[in-house]
This record gives sequence, structure tokens and C-alpha cells, in this order.
Amino acid sequence: MNNILRYHSGKSSSTVKEIPVKKLALLSTCLLLLMVIVSIGVKPSAAQTTTPTAVATTQGTTVEAFAVLCADAVVVRFSGTMLSGWDIYYQAFNGPNGTGTALTNLRQASVAGDFLFNERLAYTSGSTLATGATGSIKAFVAREGNSSSVDFDFTVNDFNDGCTSDTTTQPDGTTVSADTGTTTGSTDTTAASSSRPGFTTSLFAPNGALLNPNLQPEPTVVIGARPSDTFRSQTPGLLFAECDEYPLALPGVIYDNDNVVIYWSWFTKTLEDMQQHIDNAIYVVRVNTALLNNVQRTEPVLRSRDYWVFYTFNAGQLRPGHYEVSYDLTWGSPVNDGYDDYGPGTANPRESGLCNFDVTRNAQNQSVDYIDMFFPTNWPVHNITPND
Repeated sequence: MNNILRYHSGKSSSTVKEIPVKKLALLSTCLLLLMVIVSIGVKPSAAQTTTPTAVATTQGTTVEAFAVLCADAVVVRFSGTMLSGWDIYYQAFNGPNGTGTALTNLRQASVAGDFLFNERLAYTSGSTLATGATGSIKAFVAREGNSSSVDFDFTVNDFNDGCTSDTTTQPDGTTVSADTGTTTGSTDTTAASSSRPGFTTSLFAPNGALLNPNLQPEPTVVIGARPSDTFRSQTPGLLFAECDEYPLALPGVIYDNDNVVIYWSWFTKTLEDMQQHIDNAIYVVRVNTALLNNVQRTEPVLRSRDYWVFYTFNAGQLRPGHYEVSYDLTWGSPVNDGYDDYGPGTANPRESGLCNFDVTRNAQNQSVDYIDMFFPTNWPVHNITPND
């Protein structure tokens, strides 16, 4: 999902360009309300722990902010339209919503007109963001040479789920430190390449497919009903075992006459790395506490420069109700996927996750021959009671 926030100040009017994958109906009455909010001095901010993108606008200024926080550096990209005499300032923190300890100094991106600005910025000496921790950038638009004269601000949250050359590409372009008092900088005309499967792009699925190819990142702020509330996948019933962790793995509406297939995957740099994983991987995957047996595994296949295997379980047609997949992976001996170490004695001894989903009675009220391998509950089964 993308964090999108729009509001308007009293600047000269301009047309806000929409990003193609973002569809947000902005009603004129709501825009008027947001104008009123700004007029009384409230500066809203956008934040979403699981997604690194936010958009903020004023009339005449549009800023899209993208951030990926790694263990030792942050990758940022700002694009949009900026009125003359204004710049973007930002700083990275080791907590969400601009809280915690600063990971960088305050930075100034000197931009004007239609711009695209990129930077990969190392944290200050000794600063790190722990794996799995949520960090953020706090950014604002202010006068050139006067960072205290702020027009609007926003935050972008991201959790450190590992950064490689495949997930963050170091962009060109430079900024200057606002601490130095220097106000020169440059913009870049080449877009940064950044892909985060399950967050900004679809997850790979078995047989060369993509999971939920018709699901796009969703804004944090939506006028009216959220599209995800009624989302129906083009791959109905196909579920990623760790779907709770990935916005683009949303199960969507599943009917009791859909064939439910649960899958998970692993990728490595080489076939040798993959065989090492296959020989040592210990998967324990359950549905409502019942262990999955007769799991099928594909042969390794080359996709996007890596070798992938997919594990699938055909759960069949399920009775209406709530279901939870619990996924746990350990290894009998240490392995390496070509990028990192996993297993006993490494920094990654285990991987685990959940996928909660509901099954609804089919709209045609057709008779269904349930397999009854699993029985539904009223709430997630890792909770003893719904209030835990």
C-alpha cells in the first residue's frame, strides 16, 4: 500500500498528477475540508508501517516521497512539482512517525518545477536500524535557506526487512546537508529502481503466475469505502502462507465454492544453494492448528535472476468461517541462499508468519461438497480467546 495524503494551502493553483497505480477519488467537498484544516494551522502527516510511499500536496506543490530504510542507510526518492523558493528537508529516525533517535542529519533537497530527486544516504557513524525494526523519515517543505519556515510536513514509515541490490538500487543525484548552511544541490532525471515484492509489486506464485495480479497498492487515506474491503482476486483461493505480512497478498473475498490452495516459496542465487535449502528445510505449516500433509514441491525454476521453488497444499473447498495459516521454517543445518545465512547459529535461525482469511457462502447459494479437513473458527486460532 502507498501512503497518500493530500491537502491544500493558499498557494497558486496547479494540477496534481496521479501516479498510474494509485486510484484515489478526491471529492471536492473533502478537498475543501482539508483546505480548512490547513488554514487553522494543522499539519497532517501520513504514516503506514508496512509501506514506504507517501504523497503530500499543496496547490502549486506536489511531493511523492518514497523511502526504504536499511540496516545502515536509507534510500529516498522525491518527485513532483515544487514552487520556486521552496525545498524539501528530511531526516531519518529509528522509530515510526519521526520518533526515536535520529539516524541522519537534517538533509536539504534543492528542487524546483517538475523534479525527480534521489539519494542513498548512509546513517551517521555508529547508527543502525535493527532487522525487523520500524524506522521512518520525517520530511517537510520549507523555504530555501530557512528550514523553520515550513509549508507542510509528512512522515514515511518502513520496517527493515532486509535490503539487497535487488530491492534497493542506489540512485544517482545529490543533496546537501542543511546543517552546513549550503543550499546547492541537484536533481536527477532518471527514476530510481526500487521493487518490494508484496508491497509495491505482486508476489510470485506457482506455475509462472503472480498472486493477485489485479491488486494495486492502496492509499492510506481513502474517501469512501476501501477497495480492499471488497477485493476479489483474479486468482481466487490462492493464498500465500504469510499473507498477513504483505499488503499485496491480501486474500480478498473467498467463497466456499472456491478451491483454496495455500503456497509458500523460497529463492536462491544458485541451484547449489537451492539444493542445500531443500535438504535442510523443516517446514511446519498448519491451518487452524491442523498440520498440512501431502505438500507438493515444484522443481527449481529461474525467475528474475534467482532460482525459485514453490510449495503448495490443496485445501479444497472450505466451510464458511475464519481460518488461519501458521507458517514456521527452520533448518537442520546452516544454509546460504546466495545473499544471507540461515539456520542454526546464524542471525536468521527461523522464519514464521500467519495468514488469516475468511470464507463466505457463495453468492449463488450453490450446494458445496466440503472436504472437511479443517473446521472454521470465529477468530484467529493463535488467540485462545478473541480478546487476547
